[in-house]
Amino acid sequence: MLTRPFTCSESVSDHPDEILLGRLAKAQSWSTERYDRAVRLWDSYVDENPLQFVDSCVRGVEGFPELVPLWALLSCFFPRKTADGSLRLSRFDEIVFALLSSEWQTALALAAHPSETRTHLWHLLSCTGDLFLPRRLAQWASHGSSAAVERAPGPKPPNAGYPMLSEVYRLTERGMRLRDEGLDQLTDAPSLPIAGTDAYAASAPWVLLEDGRLARL
Repeated sequence: MLTRPFTCSESVSDHPDEILLGRLAKAQSWSTERYDRAVRLWDSYVDENPLQFVDSCVRGVEGFPELVPLWALLSCFFPRKTADGSLRLSRFDEIVFALLSSEWQTALALAAHPSETRTHLWHLLSCTGDLFLPRRLAQWASHGSSAAVERAPGPKPPNAGYPMLSEVYRLTERGMRLRDEGLDQLTDAPSLPIAGTDAYAASAPWVLLEDGRLARL
């Protein structure tokens, strides 16, 4: 069985047939109480204020052990605030910027980079889907008048069915500063929808603290 840090990303294909059949044989309907808890969790997940959902993940909710690894995953997409008050890229963006360089690279080249950093990237992409990477790169390339990431045509033409190869990207000097020195303000990065809120948005200034919780900037 494939082991990942985010157990909420485990797929049916990760388990042998006998394990799946055994689980199905033991399946039963949820109790009304558990169903109601699930509804309340979903409502807090899609709320524009994520604090109640994050608190449920950190504190734990009976019958939903997957909340701990779920928050471990979701927290990787929020910008971080260090103990000294400085703002840093989200863990996901930091990983992407660590793989980017001043040389042109396709999204596929980043995902296939022979390094431990690439392994961390794939742990995240196994949850989001690999096309999340070129979409996020495109957001960075089109963000602001002085983009942190530059984009150019890749080895495959657009709309030909090769989104991981249709464009190439490289880090600009501004991108290197954001990677190495951090953000001056949240909007230095393109916003990213997460459940009912947005990461990096001025209207939703949520930052991840070093203790793993969210706070308003």
